[in-house]
Amino acid sequence: MKRILFFFLIGVAFVNAQYSTPGTGVVWNMDSLVANSGGVVTGAFPNYSVTAVCSVKVSDRLIIPQGSVVTFTATSAGFEIFGAVEVNGTANDSVYFKGTTDDPLGAYQGFYFKNTNPDTSSVIKYASFVFGYYPVRCSNSSPRVYDSRFYKCRRPVYVQTTSHPVIQRNYIEEAYEYGIYVTTGSSPVIEYNELYNNNAQNTSPKNQISVGTQNDNSPRIRYNKIHGGSYNRTGGIGISAILSGSSSSSEIAFNEIYNNSFGITMGGGSITCYVHDNLIYNNNINPDPLTTGSGISITGAPSNTPIVSRNTIYGNLWGITVYKSSNIEPGPQPSIGNLTNVDTTDDGYNKIYGNHQSGVVYDLFNNCTNDIWAQNNDWGVYDSSAIELHITHKVDDPLRGWVFFNPFIDSSIIPVEFTSFRATANEKEVVLDWETATELNNAGFKVERLSKDLKNWDELAFINGKGTSTTPTSYSFTDKPAAPGSYTYRLRQIDYDGTHHFSNYVYAEFTGLPEVHGLSQNFPNPFNPETVIRYTVGGNEPAGVALRIYDMTGAEIATLLEETQQPGNYEVKFNPVSAGLSLSSGVYLYEITINTTTITKKLVINK
Repeated sequence: MKRILFFFLIGVAFVNAQYSTPGTGVVWNMDSLVANSGGVVTGAFPNYSVTAVCSVKVSDRLIIPQGSVVTFTATSAGFEIFGAVEVNGTANDSVYFKGTTDDPLGAYQGFYFKNTNPDTSSVIKYASFVFGYYPVRCSNSSPRVYDSRFYKCRRPVYVQTTSHPVIQRNYIEEAYEYGIYVTTGSSPVIEYNELYNNNAQNTSPKNQISVGTQNDNSPRIRYNKIHGGSYNRTGGIGISAILSGSSSSSEIAFNEIYNNSFGITMGGGSITCYVHDNLIYNNNINPDPLTTGSGISITGAPSNTPIVSRNTIYGNLWGITVYKSSNIEPGPQPSIGNLTNVDTTDDGYNKIYGNHQSGVVYDLFNNCTNDIWAQNNDWGVYDSSAIELHITHKVDDPLRGWVFFNPFIDSSIIPVEFTSFRATANEKEVVLDWETATELNNAGFKVERLSKDLKNWDELAFINGKGTSTTPTSYSFTDKPAAPGSYTYRLRQIDYDGTHHFSNYVYAEFTGLPEVHGLSQNFPNPFNPETVIRYTVGGNEPAGVALRIYDMTGAEIATLLEETQQPGNYEVKFNPVSAGLSLSSGVYLYEITINTTTITKKLVINK
């Protein structure tokens, strides 16, 4: 009996084992944790293992360099950050976090930021997380998370308890539940991310970005691409203020939302969101129109009063739905276009058309007793009687309130008919090209780029138009941004009389030319049967490049390439069997020579 109890106590001690840094202002790295953590962190660069919770205390800082591969060996393993952390991956050499199993319910805990004095100097950049429970979790903390990838994690980014992180340019795919979850008084910046096919659980409606439901949660959600396809209960963006004392004044703008079960939903009371300039289309993957399918759904109490302007909404089962319940009763009071007040943010300019089911168009559905303002919008048809057929309100049931849709925009008369507008980026420039089918009194186009502070539009050039033309005309402009980043462009088309019209937005990811040569850690590593080796040719001139494999004695095994290449980023797949090599398990070297620069790293074959 004593022996059984002895082993039981050892097991408990192992499960609860953890390491905490002393909080003495020391900058730690993974190697110093290996030396001091008593086995909680093991390994050597680039491969490390974390067996339990490792706590970085206040005033301490942990730095994890590019090329590191961190494996969490227990579901409870992770980092608690009371101080600060820097995960310093690069575009060509990320930091990779994984568990020992491919478990979508969460193979490890990841980073839990718990700093009660938020340290915005904490940063996670160019990291890859696979199969984590909470890869990034924030409580009273505001780290920066950008340019990272989250794949098949349970809740990739979880923001709670008065946290205001900056979440930019990340790719989040196949989360078991939500992609980004925000609650309990948090207002992060969520910009330029791509969220794809999240809510793999698919047992209940869950949004790829979910906000609510306690306290005031007012994130800025802009310039994201949010799309689905496989899971028919996955929504785009959800704002919830259903609990007493909760509210939201979020800005939801410039997002592209498509192929979900619905686009944007705002439910509850005390919602004053500003929803503008979004492209919301084909959110119809769930065929049940009684539960899903709205481009924008506005539900709850009369205190739900969002402004909805300058959005394009089409191809959904419903365009905009406004209701409190299945009964007709007082409900939300959105402004979808009101020219009777002095507020210019709610002047309409929405394009709402082609939202239908069973052959019937439902561009705006008012299931409340209160009236709704929806003036100055483009409904895709251009007389009042035709628009009336696409709107459900008092005309259809006297218990419902009115929808005031006059005046409306008649875009059937347009000075310039665009057939395309594209942005294509390479490592040197961004090329904009557009084509018109017809032009009427067209003086030309101002090419404009959104400023880095996201507040103003900078004019880049003026391109002369064709005046009046009935034949297709092609135009182009080349922009050379000063720095890498995400860029947004639009065209301001100007008539001879000075009036102007805007095009849709286009987006480009500009990487710029690499400045220095580089060699990334191969991935996966260890591998069997194939791995990928990425490298960078820097500078402005072509360079001679040779990539070779050696054994640990220095004997050359294979030459993967030997040629002259232009500056840029490259990758080579290495499969020993396909290359006719018979290599045993073990450690090998791969070496790249670019002109006079030579870089060597280790790879591991694990058969």
